[in-house]
This record gives sequence, structure tokens and C-alpha cells, in this order.
Amino acid sequence: MRGRLLSSAAIAPLLLFVVQPASGQVTCPNQRLITVTGTAEIKVPPDQAILTVGVDSRDRELAAAKGQNDSQVKKALAAAHEAGLEEKDIQTSALTLSANYSDERVPKLLGYEAEQTITLRLRNLKKYESLMTQLLQAGVNRVNGIQFDVSDSRKFKDEARTNAIRAAREKAVAMAAELGQAVGKPWAIEELDVEIPLAHLQSNAYYLARSVQLPMGGEESSLGTGQLSLRASVRVSFQLE
Repeated sequence: MRGRLLSSAAIAPLLLFVVQPASGQVTCPNQRLITVTGTAEIKVPPDQAILTVGVDSRDRELAAAKGQNDSQVKKALAAAHEAGLEEKDIQTSALTLSANYSDERVPKLLGYEAEQTITLRLRNLKKYESLMTQLLQAGVNRVNGIQFDVSDSRKFKDEARTNAIRAAREKAVAMAAELGQAVGKPWAIEELDVEIPLAHLQSNAYYLARSVQLPMGGEESSLGTGQLSLRASVRVSFQLE
């Protein structure tokens, strides 16, 4: 009996030691917050284009297919330089060589194909029509895609973000006012990911069909680039007063 009393007495201080911090913990009152999202969009006319084109050459002889491809690519690069593009705005892919076979039970070698892709950043859209004409005349027979972009996109993205923050505050003020509350200092802010699409055109048939009729630089351009949409979105929490 005495042994049991001693055990209970030894455990009691330990229980007091464990429970005491929990009972003495100070809890912070919940913040009175209003959380809203703000979104803004700025439409900007593009001032440059990224052209992705290619040269595909076929011949029964491998050397002939490669030689033809090399010649056409060199002419295309010369046209790009003539249009004023700098080396930093011209990129070529590695040359790809492949063999073509028939679909027969016993395939027969039909010939060889050489492929190469060229990516060009055109910073002067006034030269777009003449450059496309020269590229097609040089032997470009594949247009993978065209993207229109703006050179100073950072400035417009910053402007869109500022407008998004302003929109978030205006929304918070309007919502709080309906409840007889006032918006105080911001408590937290987070920028949300938004998709920023680029104007995109992909149509091989369009260019190949007009390879001869495309207007030259001196004629009125038929290019319609439209406008790019630069968006920003934020989530802001404000204290309520």
C-alpha cells in the first residue's frame, strides 16, 4: 500500500509539469480580414514576330538530298540577313536525315529526306511580307508557326499588375462598405499565375498557296497582327477596421 502511494506522489508533479504550459498558453485573437482577387488586362499591338520555318528536301540519293537542303537553307539565311536580322535573332536546328520506304510487305527504299528548321525573330514588322516572300523563294517549304510579341513586355506586365492591385482594393472597399466596415492596411498579397497567350498563326497551306502572290515591301501590307493580351491577377487580404 505504501509503495502505491509513493508511486502516485511521484507521478503528480510530472502531470502538473506537463499540463501547466498548455493551461498558460496565450492565444492570439483571429484577424478580421477580407480577401479578394483583382485581375487586369492590357491590350498591346505587337512590334515583332517569331517565325519558325523549315526546309524539307527529298531525293533518291542521300548526298543529293543533303546538298539540296544545305543550298536552300543558306539562301534562306541570306534572305534573313538581307532583311536586317542580326545573328542573335537567327537560330537553325540540327540537320535531320531519314530514309523513306514503301508500305509493301517487303519495303523498298524510295529515297532520302533532309530536314532543317530555322527560327527567326523579326523586330521590324514592316519587313514581314518581303521576308516571307524571300524565304519562300529561297526554298522554305514548311511554316511551323508564327508568334507575334512585344519587345518591352515587362513594362506592360508591370502596368497590368498595378491595375490588378488597384482593382483588388476597389473590390474590397465596395464589399466591406456593404457590411458597414472599412478597409484598413493590407495583410497579405499574392500574385497568381495567369496564362498569357501570344497571337499565333499556323498555316502551311496559306503560305505555300501564296508563295508567288505575297506582296513585296513596297506594296500595301496584308498583315493583320491584332493585339496581344497581357494579364495579371493578384490575391490580397486587407484588415477590417
